[in-house]
Amino acid sequence: MTPILQAKFEEILKGNLKYVSSNLALNMLISRLQRKAIADPRNMAAYIRELDEFVTRYAAVMGEEFDKIAAL
Repeated sequence: MTPILQAKFEEILKGNLKYVSSNLALNMLISRLQRKAIADPRNMAAYIRELDEFVTRYAAVMGEEFDKIAAL
C-alpha cells in the first residue's frame, strides 16, 4: 500500500473521511476496523496492517477502489 493510500485509510478509520465502497467485503472490514479504532486508537498500525493484507490479497478487485480512495 502506498503512503498516500495508507494516510487516506487512517483518516477513514478515524472517521475523518467518509468512504463507501462498491465492494461489500471492504465495507465490512472498514466498519469493523473503525469500531476497533474508536475503542483503541493506539493500535492504528495493526488496523492498517490488516487492511494492507486484505487489499494485497484481493489486489485484482481493489485497483478501482485505490483510485477512488486516493481521490478523497
